[in-house]
Amino acid sequence: MSENKDYMFPFIYTFERKITADKTLEDVIHIVRNSFTERGVDHIHIEGNTITGKDHLIKLDFSRRSPLVISPGKEYFTYDGNTKILTFKTEAFYPILFNVIYAGILFLILYNVVHHLIIELVVPTLFFILISVISYFQDQAVIDKVSIVLNNH
Repeated sequence: MSENKDYMFPFIYTFERKITADKTLEDVIHIVRNSFTERGVDHIHIEGNTITGKDHLIKLDFSRRSPLVISPGKEYFTYDGNTKILTFKTEAFYPILFNVIYAGILFLILYNVVHHLIIELVVPTLFFILISVISYFQDQAVIDKVSIVLNNH
Protein backbone atom coordinates (compact mmCIF):
# COMPACT_ATOMS: atom_id res chain seq x y z
CA MET A 1 0.00 0.00 0.00
CA SER A 2 2.87 2.37 0.68
CA GLU A 3 3.96 1.99 -2.94
CA ASN A 4 0.90 3.93 -4.16
CA LYS A 5 1.40 6.90 -1.84
CA ASP A 6 3.55 8.64 -4.48
CA TYR A 7 0.66 8.75 -6.92
CA MET A 8 -1.52 11.83 -6.95
CA PHE A 9 -4.68 10.02 -8.02
CA PRO A 10 -5.66 6.36 -7.78
CA PHE A 11 -6.27 5.90 -11.52
CA ILE A 12 -3.19 3.96 -12.56
CA TYR A 13 -2.61 1.60 -15.47
CA THR A 14 -0.05 -1.10 -14.72
CA PHE A 15 1.54 -3.31 -17.38
CA GLU A 16 4.18 -5.98 -16.92
CA ARG A 17 6.40 -7.66 -19.51
CA LYS A 18 8.93 -10.45 -19.13
CA ILE A 19 12.37 -9.59 -20.51
CA THR A 20 13.73 -12.79 -22.03
CA ALA A 21 17.09 -11.37 -23.13
CA ASP A 22 19.96 -11.07 -20.68
CA LYS A 23 19.79 -7.33 -19.92
CA THR A 24 21.31 -5.36 -17.10
CA LEU A 25 19.65 -2.49 -15.31
CA GLU A 26 21.85 -0.08 -17.29
CA ASP A 27 20.55 -1.55 -20.58
CA VAL A 28 16.96 -1.11 -19.41
CA ILE A 29 17.63 2.46 -18.25
CA HIS A 30 19.16 3.32 -21.64
CA ILE A 31 16.19 1.92 -23.63
CA VAL A 32 13.59 3.49 -21.32
CA ARG A 33 15.36 6.85 -21.48
CA ASN A 34 15.27 6.61 -25.29
CA SER A 35 11.54 5.85 -25.12
CA PHE A 36 10.94 8.95 -22.99
CA THR A 37 13.06 11.07 -25.33
CA GLU A 38 11.19 9.83 -28.43
CA ARG A 39 7.86 10.74 -26.84
CA GLY A 40 9.08 14.18 -25.77
CA VAL A 41 9.00 13.61 -22.00
CA ASP A 42 11.12 16.35 -20.44
CA HIS A 43 11.77 15.35 -16.83
CA ILE A 44 13.43 11.95 -16.41
CA HIS A 45 14.43 10.81 -12.93
CA ILE A 46 16.30 7.60 -12.14
CA GLU A 47 16.28 6.22 -8.61
CA GLY A 48 17.48 2.68 -8.10
CA ASN A 49 15.60 0.41 -10.48
CA THR A 50 12.77 2.90 -11.10
CA ILE A 51 12.83 5.35 -14.00
CA THR A 52 10.23 8.10 -13.75
CA GLY A 53 9.17 10.38 -16.55
CA LYS A 54 7.09 13.48 -15.95
CA ASP A 55 6.00 16.02 -18.46
CA HIS A 56 4.17 19.30 -18.16
CA LEU A 57 0.42 18.76 -17.94
CA ILE A 58 -0.20 21.03 -20.91
CA LYS A 59 2.59 22.26 -23.13
CA LEU A 60 2.97 23.95 -26.46
CA ASP A 61 5.25 22.15 -28.86
CA PHE A 62 5.29 23.64 -32.34
CA SER A 63 7.90 21.17 -33.60
CA ARG A 64 5.30 18.40 -33.80
CA ARG A 65 2.07 18.09 -35.77
CA SER A 66 -0.08 19.01 -32.80
CA PRO A 67 1.10 22.22 -31.14
CA LEU A 68 -0.88 21.57 -27.93
CA VAL A 69 0.20 18.46 -26.02
CA ILE A 70 -1.76 17.20 -23.03
CA SER A 71 0.42 14.94 -20.93
CA PRO A 72 -0.89 11.93 -19.03
CA GLY A 73 1.16 12.75 -15.94
CA LYS A 74 3.90 10.61 -14.45
CA GLU A 75 5.08 7.37 -15.94
CA TYR A 76 7.06 4.78 -13.99
CA PHE A 77 9.23 1.98 -15.35
CA THR A 78 10.51 -0.50 -12.78
CA TYR A 79 12.84 -3.36 -13.63
CA ASP A 80 13.34 -6.31 -11.33
CA GLY A 81 16.63 -7.90 -12.36
CA ASN A 82 15.95 -11.09 -10.39
CA THR A 83 12.65 -11.95 -12.05
CA LYS A 84 13.42 -10.01 -15.27
CA ILE A 85 10.02 -8.32 -15.11
CA LEU A 86 9.64 -4.80 -16.52
CA THR A 87 6.69 -2.95 -15.01
CA PHE A 88 5.17 0.19 -16.52
CA LYS A 89 2.77 2.31 -14.48
CA THR A 90 1.15 5.45 -15.78
CA GLU A 91 -1.26 7.85 -14.17
CA ALA A 92 -4.56 7.66 -16.01
CA PHE A 93 -6.43 10.43 -14.22
CA TYR A 94 -5.68 13.19 -16.73
CA PRO A 95 -6.46 11.16 -19.87
CA ILE A 96 -9.76 10.07 -18.34
CA LEU A 97 -10.52 13.64 -17.24
CA PHE A 98 -9.81 15.05 -20.70
CA ASN A 99 -11.86 12.26 -22.31
CA VAL A 100 -14.81 13.26 -20.12
CA ILE A 101 -14.30 16.90 -21.13
CA TYR A 102 -14.20 15.94 -24.84
CA ALA A 103 -17.36 13.85 -24.45
CA GLY A 104 -19.03 16.78 -22.64
CA ILE A 105 -18.14 19.14 -25.47
CA LEU A 106 -19.53 16.65 -27.99
CA PHE A 107 -22.71 16.41 -25.91
CA LEU A 108 -23.10 20.20 -25.95
CA ILE A 109 -22.57 20.33 -29.70
CA LEU A 110 -25.13 17.58 -30.29
CA TYR A 111 -27.54 19.17 -27.81
CA ASN A 112 -27.51 22.42 -29.80
CA VAL A 113 -27.61 20.75 -33.23
CA VAL A 114 -29.56 17.48 -33.06
CA HIS A 115 -32.17 18.02 -30.30
CA HIS A 116 -32.66 14.28 -29.81
CA LEU A 117 -31.93 13.04 -26.28
CA ILE A 118 -30.92 9.49 -27.16
CA ILE A 119 -28.39 10.62 -29.77
CA GLU A 120 -27.14 13.35 -27.42
CA LEU A 121 -26.41 10.77 -24.71
CA VAL A 122 -25.36 7.67 -26.69
CA VAL A 123 -22.89 9.27 -29.12
CA PRO A 124 -20.79 11.09 -26.45
CA THR A 125 -20.83 7.97 -24.25
CA LEU A 126 -19.59 5.78 -27.10
CA PHE A 127 -17.02 8.45 -27.98
CA PHE A 128 -15.78 8.48 -24.37
CA ILE A 129 -15.48 4.69 -24.31
CA LEU A 130 -13.70 4.62 -27.67
CA ILE A 131 -11.09 7.26 -26.85
CA SER A 132 -10.53 5.77 -23.39
CA VAL A 133 -9.85 2.35 -24.92
CA ILE A 134 -7.53 3.90 -27.51
CA SER A 135 -5.66 5.75 -24.75
CA TYR A 136 -5.30 2.51 -22.78
CA PHE A 137 -3.87 0.66 -25.78
CA GLN A 138 -1.49 3.53 -26.51
CA ASP A 139 -0.13 3.20 -22.97
CA GLN A 140 0.17 -0.53 -23.45
CA ALA A 141 2.04 0.05 -26.73
CA VAL A 142 4.71 2.03 -24.83
CA ILE A 143 5.82 -0.97 -22.77
CA ASP A 144 5.37 -3.31 -25.72
CA LYS A 145 7.79 -1.23 -27.78
CA VAL A 146 10.33 -1.04 -24.95
CA SER A 147 10.12 -4.77 -24.21
CA ILE A 148 10.48 -5.66 -27.90
CA VAL A 149 13.61 -3.51 -28.17
CA LEU A 150 15.03 -5.06 -25.00
CA ASN A 151 14.27 -8.62 -26.09
CA ASN A 152 15.55 -8.22 -29.66
CA HIS A 153 18.83 -6.40 -29.06
